[in-house]
Amino acid sequence: MTIQVDVSRRAFLRGTFSLGTALTLEFVEPALAISSCFLTPKETEGPFFPVTFPLDKDNDLTQLEGSTKNADGQMIVVRGVVQDELCRPAPGAMVEIWQACTTGRYNHPRDRNPAKVDPHFQYWGRTVANERGEYGFKTIKPGSYPVNWFWTRPPHIHFKVYSRHHHMLTTQMYFSGDPLNEKDRLLGEHPDQDQEKFIVSFAEFRGIPTGHFDLTLKTRQR
Repeated sequence: MTIQVDVSRRAFLRGTFSLGTALTLEFVEPALAISSCFLTPKETEGPFFPVTFPLDKDNDLTQLEGSTKNADGQMIVVRGVVQDELCRPAPGAMVEIWQACTTGRYNHPRDRNPAKVDPHFQYWGRTVANERGEYGFKTIKPGSYPVNWFWTRPPHIHFKVYSRHHHMLTTQMYFSGDPLNEKDRLLGEHPDQDQEKFIVSFAEFRGIPTGHFDLTLKTRQR
């Protein structure tokens, strides 16, 4: 069941930033004190990075522009801070996400999963970090899906981060408490301490499950 949110799409997208993207500060609390800023581990891009991009290029994946119907599935918010290894914010960093819909299907020509495509889901979005390095997305929790019928990938969201003064980061975010995490071959390739950096817990915030996922980039040598 889709959670009802006390914020309209127009309110969610209020306050645009450069490059034609939007960031929802209403969902982004002030940056929390960070005890350590270890680099976010890299993850594979996977085979389903979009080959075409939707006309709607914002950070609300739950409703396409001009549509009156929301995407199917559990609505969530993912927010965090883009920063460097010294905990300094990276304002202007471009954050992209892409993911499967609630059935576990990607909107990609190479996806052979027979699950249904959601015509009301955006599948990909982007935003620009504000002056404090904060970013935010409204999306849905993706479904799991089989990989060559040998194992089932847990729900996850792909991230790619671009910043002028930092190395590009490609990674994935997983959901705390999902039993498929323990069996995932990609997540299992990382040591336990790194796995903790990928896995995010969600809690209710203004009526919608919200998770905090910081993205720590490596600074380029000047």
